[in-house]
Amino acid sequence: MHRSKRLSHRLLMKDCPSKEKAPIYLATVRVAFKKAKRTYERVVQVVTVFTTPHEIMQYGKHTMKNLEDHLYGKTYKSAKQIIVREVMDTKFISNSTLTIDEHQKQYQKEVQ
Repeated sequence: MHRSKRLSHRLLMKDCPSKEKAPIYLATVRVAFKKAKRTYERVVQVVTVFTTPHEIMQYGKHTMKNLEDHLYGKTYKSAKQIIVREVMDTKFISNSTLTIDEHQKQYQKEVQ
């Protein structure tokens, strides 16, 4: 796909009604996490349908779990604190089978 087509597709998807299928992004994010009373910052890539740090932390349960596994590893026993500071870049990958609203509702059902 040409660059101009990707950009126009991205612009169309930003203003899309909620009935449209949610775009899936490969996002480059800056995260902060604590380990042994020290705070570290890393730039990592994640796959998500959300585009803001708040949405990723609030609704992106699977994304946050993957970040946890990547940053802490499987054997870390203490509390795991991860903050998504900023979304630096997003690259469109594909469309989801669900809408953004359905992704958010799916999270709300799991919390209750």
